[in-house]
Formats: sequence, structure tokens, C-alpha cells
Amino acid sequence: MIGWGCCVGDWYRFAHNLAVRTYGQQVMALSGQPSIAKAYNTILNAYALSEHSKDLEAVILVHDDLEITDLLAEKKFLAAMDDDVALVGVAGGGPSLRWWERSPIGHQMTDSGMIDFGRRTGDVDMLEGSIIAFSPWAVRNLRCDERYTNFRGGWDDVCLTARAAGKRCVVADVDTHHHSTVGSVEVAFAESERLFVEKWGAP
Repeated sequence: MIGWGCCVGDWYRFAHNLAVRTYGQQVMALSGQPSIAKAYNTILNAYALSEHSKDLEAVILVHDDLEITDLLAEKKFLAAMDDDVALVGVAGGGPSLRWWERSPIGHQMTDSGMIDFGRRTGDVDMLEGSIIAFSPWAVRNLRCDERYTNFRGGWDDVCLTARAAGKRCVVADVDTHHHSTVGSVEVAFAESERLFVEKWGAP
């Protein structure tokens, strides 16, 4: 069984991008949350404590503006989950919130156009955060840092927590469309970056 989770800021986006794609599957969608980290922890806790937790193959956490265009997405995420893999995404790079500046791999369509780093699969320190698949181990053992109190980067430093535990974070060749534009760093992102450096040190 695959569980899905989403922190919803806009129910129209959720219905258009995720609800249609996951029809008939188990989805936990939360709105009115103080942060994406808090929402995701609530979802992970619910799946971990569920009576069906032993049947979980993965929990996939998705932004409400992320459209999954790959018909084989679930199979590809599961195929990437070796015993030592905690988290799987579609792009990633070095140990920084600006992961795209540090040996990035993977690809993703955005409203600004296709971002393709060439290599489509492999190990990374940080994953792009619009979609991340948590292995059963990760559902049991990893939680997002709720000191990141906004919706612009930071919660996905859970990747470094996984790496510190000896687990891998990997990129799979999965097609998605992030209905967001690539723009300048916002104040909220800058605050997340400050907390990240305070916690992990400068990359």
C-alpha cells in the first residue's frame, strides 16, 4: 500500500493536481496548517500509527501545485527503495537549501520551463521538496524540523537527518510538473536558509 499526503493551501490546486491522480488511493490532506513541517509530521504520525502501517510500501508527500505526469511514478519510486534508501525524489543535489547549485541531478517541468540537469538518477544529499517518497523506515523514524515555520524551504532538511542516520536519499527518473515559477529567493526562504546554516553549518 502507498499512502499519500499533502499540505493544502488551495483546494482547487489539490483537486486538479493530486486528487485526480490518486483516485481510489489513501490520501491525507491537511489545510490551515501553521507550516508544511507541522502538516507533514501530522501525516507521517498518522500513517506510522495506522492499523495498516505494516502494509505500507511508501508514503509520498506532495505539494498541492505538483502534478504527477508519469503513469509509472509509484513503481519507479518503489523500485528506487533499496533497504538503505530512506527518501526518493525527482531532483536534488548537495547539502544546501540551494541544492541546485551543488552537483544537481534529476529533472522537473515547471511553469518557467523544463529544468533538466542531465543525469536522471543517483544519490544526493538534498532532494527537491515538491514530492518526496518516504520508505517504511523513514515513516517510522524521520520527522521534519518544526523550527521551520513557513512554507518556503527548510522542512526538507529531513534529507540530511536521514543521511546522518546512515541512509541514502536518491533521485528517480519520474516525470512531474511543478506549477510554480522559478524566481528570486524570498524573505521566507532566506529565513529558512538562516536556520539551516545554524543547524547544519555552511555548506
